[in-house]
Parts: sequence; C-alpha cells; structure tokens
Amino acid sequence: MNNKVLNKQIPLETIIKVANYLEDYREKFDKKFELEESKNKNLSYGEKQWEYEDGNTKIDYTIELKNGKNMTEGDYNWFVQNLNEPSSIKNISIYMFVSFFTQNPNDKYNNIYNKVTVSLDFREFDVSINIDTTNQESEAHNLYSEVMSILENNEDRYNKTMKHRKIRTQCFTISVGIILSYILYVILKINAGNISPAISEYLNNKYILIFGQWFIAILLGNVFSYWYIVSIYKPLLPETRYAGFNYSTGKGNYADDVDDYIGHSEVHFGKYWDAEKRRKKIEKIHKITSKIIFVQLLISIVLFLY
Repeated sequence: MNNKVLNKQIPLETIIKVANYLEDYREKFDKKFELEESKNKNLSYGEKQWEYEDGNTKIDYTIELKNGKNMTEGDYNWFVQNLNEPSSIKNISIYMFVSFFTQNPNDKYNNIYNKVTVSLDFREFDVSINIDTTNQESEAHNLYSEVMSILENNEDRYNKTMKHRKIRTQCFTISVGIILSYILYVILKINAGNISPAISEYLNNKYILIFGQWFIAILLGNVFSYWYIVSIYKPLLPETRYAGFNYSTGKGNYADDVDDYIGHSEVHFGKYWDAEKRRKKIEKIHKITSKIIFVQLLISIVLFLY
C-alpha cells in the first residue's frame, strides 16, 4: 500500500504521534515474541508451539538536514530531541520492520514467513506512506488505516486562511488606514488655523468626512501596511499559473495554482518551519481588524443618518 497525504498541514507533533504509534506497535510484538520464547523455553522440540518464532523488530529514524548531513538512529528519544531546530531539517524518514515465523500445520519443516514493513517519508511539500507485507495483509491494512488517520486528522492546507486571504489582507490594510485617517484628522483639526478655508470646509462636511475617510483609509492602508501582511503570507502562498492574456492591460493574467497546492501537504519544517505560527498570527490579526472595520462602519452609518 502506497499513498500520499494531500492538502494537510503536518506539524512536528503529528510526526511524533506517528512515531509513538509505531513504537507501541513494535512493543506489542516484542512482548508477544518474549512471551512465546518463555512459553517454549523448557519444552522439547516436538512439544513447542510457535505462532511468533524468531521474531524481529526495528525502527529507524532518519533526519536529513539542509546542510547535507544525514543522520539515522533507532532510538526514539534521539529522534525527538533532534527535532528542536525544524528550520534546519530537509527530510524525515521513519522505517519500521516486523518479521516472524508461524508454525506450518501442514509442513513442520517449513514454517510460514510473516513480515510487515512501514516506510514514511516527510518532505516539505509531501508526505508518503508505503506498507509492504508478506502473509499479514489484514495486519498491514489496519496499520495503514491507523497511520493515515493520524496524518489526515490535521487541518487542511488550503483552509480559510488561504482561501480568503484577499479579505484578510484588505481588512488589515483598511484597519491600519482607518487608524492613520484619524491621526491625519486630528493633525488637521489642531492646525485648522493654518490650513486653507476650503480644507476647513471639507472637515466640517460630514458626508465628505464619511466617504473621504474610507477613501483615505484604503489609500493610506495599502501604501503603508500592505507589505507587512504580504510578508507574513509569502512563504505560505501557492505557485501561480498563466491564466490568459489581458488585452485591456496588455499583460498576462496569473492565478493561484490551487490544484497543485492541494495536491501537496505542508510539513512544518524547512521552508514551513514557522507556518503554523504565521497562520495563527494572520487569523489573530483578522479577528482584530474585522472588528475595527465593523465599528468604523457603524460609526459611518450613524454619522450618515444623523
């Protein structure tokens, strides 16, 4: 069974959950092997009954760093401790192997070989899982389902933060612009005696103030703050694709390549080491700025009606 995990955010906590599950899985078989060894230890050859003979298990953790260093260990604690600098990680691989022999009721000289192997590859853009088995199809299927459940029990990569980024971007820029417009208004009022009568007249016209403030807010916000919200989004953005020629502007149109974006996952190391933090920051900003715009809208409506 070979499959990729699509359109998911995969934090390091999820990778650790998968490692924990595989460690528990291996430990389950180690206990079975030990129990059978103990049960058959003092029995004669003809009396021995084997369901898990010559059992063997192992898990290897491989961490490849961006500087080219490649490290592999079989120790879980070593693996977890080496995840503390996610920005330096390029790839992570987890490999588990379980094998044993089962006594053949039809041929006591040729036991049945059983094997389950799991290979998990985590890259910045992709997560793939491959499970191979010999005579353990049901066990492998259950194992695959459990691991995939852990991986897919994460938030979509193409979620509201990305789908509605234009709304979030404009909420932020307009909110900053609203604050700047009030500062500008206060400065003008303080210096009312030094400005021309025409501008003073505008400041006393509520309709000009209402609609003018929104215009100034959009203008100032985009000029002074657009760069900031875009800088937060930048590492998370989809690639663009050519979407046709715009004859009115004389330029080509480009749009988000959403199909490609949801065809990959976002693993939170390397390029995406702070992706979760960025997404949370964007949503926190949106929560605040949407309230600022709502309050300003109410103020504008009240001023317009009264």
